[in-house]
This record gives sequence, C-alpha cells and structure tokens, in this order.
Amino acid sequence: MRITDLNSGREIGASCMLLEFGGLRMVIDCGMHPKHTGKAALPQINKIEGSVDGVILTHCHLDHLGSLPLLIRAHPGARVFASAATTLFARRLLSNSIQVMKRQREETGNLDLPLYVDQDVERVENALSAVPLANPRKIGRGGEEIQLSFHLAGHVAGAVGCMIEHRRKRHFFTGDVNFQAQRTVGGADFPRQPVDTLVMECTRGATASHPGHTRASEEKRLIKAINRVCDAGGTVLLPAFAFGRMQEILMLLDEAAAAGNLADVPIVASGLGMDLCDYLDAATKKTKQVKFNRQVLRDLNVLPLSRRYIQPGKNLPERGIYLLSSGMLVEKTPAWRIAANVLDHKENAVFFVGYCDPETPGGELIGMAPGGEFKFTGLDHTSILRAEVERFHLSGHADREELIDFAKSLAPKDLVLTHGDPPARAWMKETLSKELPGTRIHDPEPGVPLDL
Repeated sequence: MRITDLNSGREIGASCMLLEFGGLRMVIDCGMHPKHTGKAALPQINKIEGSVDGVILTHCHLDHLGSLPLLIRAHPGARVFASAATTLFARRLLSNSIQVMKRQREETGNLDLPLYVDQDVERVENALSAVPLANPRKIGRGGEEIQLSFHLAGHVAGAVGCMIEHRRKRHFFTGDVNFQAQRTVGGADFPRQPVDTLVMECTRGATASHPGHTRASEEKRLIKAINRVCDAGGTVLLPAFAFGRMQEILMLLDEAAAAGNLADVPIVASGLGMDLCDYLDAATKKTKQVKFNRQVLRDLNVLPLSRRYIQPGKNLPERGIYLLSSGMLVEKTPAWRIAANVLDHKENAVFFVGYCDPETPGGELIGMAPGGEFKFTGLDHTSILRAEVERFHLSGHADREELIDFAKSLAPKDLVLTHGDPPARAWMKETLSKELPGTRIHDPEPGVPLDL
C-alpha cells in the first residue's frame, strides 16, 4: 500500500489521504482547512494522478468533508462510501459551506469563491453509498480488490473508522475517534486484532490527561459553573460546533434541567446547529448510529438569537445561557459576535466545551490573562477581558493515553500519524517509539508518497 497525505501541512487542516493498492486508488476524506479561505483551504488533490476508484468519508465535519464536491467534480465516476447516518448529513453541511463562501466573497472580494455550487453538492449526494457497520464491502478494478468495513468511531454522529484488507494485509484507519460514549453517539467500537498498518489521529497528543477527571465529572463541573454565573445575574456563552457538540450540550442541559439542577434562565441557540437538530432526530429514527430527540428544544424552551443590534461592549439585555457556533469563536460567527457583548463584563463567562485550535480567536481567548485586550476586527471594538473564561474537557477526540493503548492492542508493523498539530505528533511519535519498539512510526511529509 502507498499512502500520500494530501493535507497542506502537518496539522489539523484539510484532511485528505490517497491510498494506492497497485492500480486501485482510494481517497479517505477530502476536507477544507478551517483557518484558511479560498483555494488556500484545499487539500492537494491536484497531486492525484489518474482516476479515483472510490472515496471513504469518515464523517461530516468540514475539515473532512468540505472539499469533496471538487474531488467528485474531477472524478465523477467515484462512489463515496460512508455510514448511513453520514449520508443523511452531507448535503446540508455542504450547502451551508456554499453560503459561508458566498459571504466570504462579499467580505473579502475573493472572486474564486464559492469554490463549488449546488450542482456540485448534488453530484456528491448522488455518489453517496451507505455501508452498514461491520458489513464488509468489496471494491475492485483491474485485477485489484480491497475489502472495506466500517466501525463506529464515537467522534460525532455517523463517524466511522475503517478496516481495509488487501492481499491478506490488514490496514486500519481510525478517522477522528472518541472511545468514551457521548449522549448522541456511543463510544468507538473498533476491532482489537493485530493489523499490518494503523493510520491514527493524534489531535490531543499534546494535551496531558487530568488525573481523576472523567467526562461525567467535567459535565458536573460545567453545570455547576453555569449555575454559579447565572445565579449571580451573569450570562454564559457556550461556543459550540454546530454539528455534534451543540446537540450534545443541549442534551446535557436538558438532563440537568429535568433533575432540577439547572438555573432557571433563558436558553438561546441559533443557526445551523438548530437546523441540524432535525437531521440528527431523523438519523436517530432511520439508523441505530445516533441518539437524539429534538423534543429537548421544546423541553428547554430554546429561544432563537435576537437579530436586534446591540453595540459591541454593551452587556446583553437578556441574561441567560447562549449556546452558539462556532466552537472556536471564529470571526463573524454568532458566538464571536455575542462575545463582543460578554467579555467586558465581570459577571459574565465564556465556557469552551470542545477542541480549540490555539491560533483561532477562541484559542487566543483561552490563553489571555484577565485585563487583556481582545480585538474584534470588523466591529471596530476591543474588549477588555473581565469575564471569566474557562475550558471544559469535553472533546470529541480520544485522550492521548487511550490512543497509545489502542495502538498497543493492534501491534501494527507500521503506524502512520495524522490529524494532529506538530507538538501533538512529536509527543505521539516519541511515546509510541518507546511503547512499540517493533513498530515503524511515520509522520509523513504532506504530498510525498509513503510506501508500506
């Protein structure tokens, strides 16, 4: 097998990997870099020579999905293999991506945007093929054949890892993985038999685990902190990814409210995340891969975000809990805009509930000392940080120790690191080299083929 990482760098960006089995070519994921715009956000799909026989889509976060319409435009005969749940989400998320790119064109004047249109998204939808979990699917061309099977990855609704068997060799790809069960999806259910190759994400490779901290204890800590702020008359902003994290937090808030453990204040949520509640509800009914009921919106009496303009720096007139995207406080998103009304006031708080890239506005805010200046470019406002800022470890990614244990259980001959920033990759490579002395550890150069 030959692997070429088509991401633009050794980082969490535009996830995309070319696999070659003799003359058979498969692509795993085709994402868009969340920190870049336009063509700079694309993976190196121009380095794919020849036809693509199939695409494996591990899940629907845009850093794995966002450039897929361009790949299918270039290779219209390729099927896209995904879980049943993922096939339900892809079109909605790609359609939203088009709207975001149109807005970016207006703001930046970049005439390349949008990079694709509705017809391209429709082409992707027509190429989608649902593969049942743990049900092998054979794919072949020109005398070469692989057997593909999907296994629940636990990262987000519909996420899978995949086993590819070729010429009696076994290659496992984790995709993004979480071994701990969440409210909307169960924990990863991966095979634990030896493999020849393991391609493994390492998102949290640079994040040390906190002794005694469990997901349940972090959830209790979050609810306690929300109540403390709200009971004192403050507002809590919860930046959250629209797909997966927002629905997860809604279920957590609903559980706390049902038990009488949540402050009686308005809960505001808006945007794509609310629309996706319908999609997760439908996936729950149609598949056994998701657990979500949109009844939580009625139970919590969730309110839409008001469109009334509030001058940046002024406190919100309606105090409460604001659950808004994006999770990393990306510029021009609802969470970023409301943060301009939250940060200047000491009674308020911003609680992060997922992974946050250090180079995003959210990452900047997490690392900022009280009294620091947080600039809202485009709003002509600089906040003086007086609000409480805290991070809660409720990531959808596995802890680094869990990944090490999983790798040891598979005892691969070769292990390829992916989906991690340089510090994460460095820690994982050093630790894995010690824990698995008989395994070759690879951190491939993007765009350069690796023969295994």
